[in-house]
Amino acid sequence: MSRSAGGYCGVMAEQVNPAVLTDVLDGRWVELRRRLRERMTSSKLADSYDLDQEAHRAQVWDQMRELVDTGHPKLGFDPAYGGEGDIGGSVVSFQMLGYGDLSLMVKAGVQWGLFGGAVQMLGTDRHHQRYLPDIMSLALPGCFAMTESGHGSDVQHLRTTATYTDGYFVIDTPDEDARKDYIGNAARDGRMAVVFAQLVADGQRHGVHAFMVPIRDDRRGGMPVVTRSEDRLPVPVRCGGWRSRPARPAVGPTPPAAPARHRWSPGRPRRSAVRSAPEGRR
Repeated sequence: MSRSAGGYCGVMAEQVNPAVLTDVLDGRWVELRRRLRERMTSSKLADSYDLDQEAHRAQVWDQMRELVDTGHPKLGFDPAYGGEGDIGGSVVSFQMLGYGDLSLMVKAGVQWGLFGGAVQMLGTDRHHQRYLPDIMSLALPGCFAMTESGHGSDVQHLRTTATYTDGYFVIDTPDEDARKDYIGNAARDGRMAVVFAQLVADGQRHGVHAFMVPIRDDRRGGMPVVTRSEDRLPVPVRCGGWRSRPARPAVGPTPPAAPARHRWSPGRPRRSAVRSAPEGRR
């Protein structure tokens, strides 16, 4: 500071070093932030503005695979299942992606934050062993299906039901208000969704639970009892939404406990019956 007749004036004697100030502001994860900045400026992680919708989706999928190669998706997961147990580092990595491509940031957040996070926080050890390694490696892309058309994210009053019948859970969309909306990763790549639904057993409701539900096969083919907004039905479904539709029986990917079966009930034209058998019936 220099002194004048009126007292001290705010003139700094030394110029601030930008690199040093950046390191101070970057805090504990300074090295992680630095690596991500370098990668975003020298790789495919930067956004492109001249692509159509399908080309951009394909590019973001390739970017997701590149992120897997960095190891960053493992940061927030339990080391017992191949993660690194660094929640703060995971949040920083997610934040930094926004400086390159917001679409990539959202897709990564859905895959490793919402979908993977729901499995890690709400699943059991069996679910962790079965799903978390594939979620981290992107072998199992997934979605987070909570919000519904009729009442947003008022979880207590969700209308989707999961009825326990004959050793299986039947996931049902009873009406238009129960459609799931705004499901990131559902339009093209997601193969399973963590679906929040009211558990019904013996005619009694037991509150909201989370269920692993297959929505697409390994070749990105849709399940015949699951309808996306982009299927262009006469009745529009909101962005990212999905519901059931009439279909022939089909065999789909495996839900949490056992191989899944799909069934269409002619008396319920918008019924999605995804059944998962207990461990003993595999």
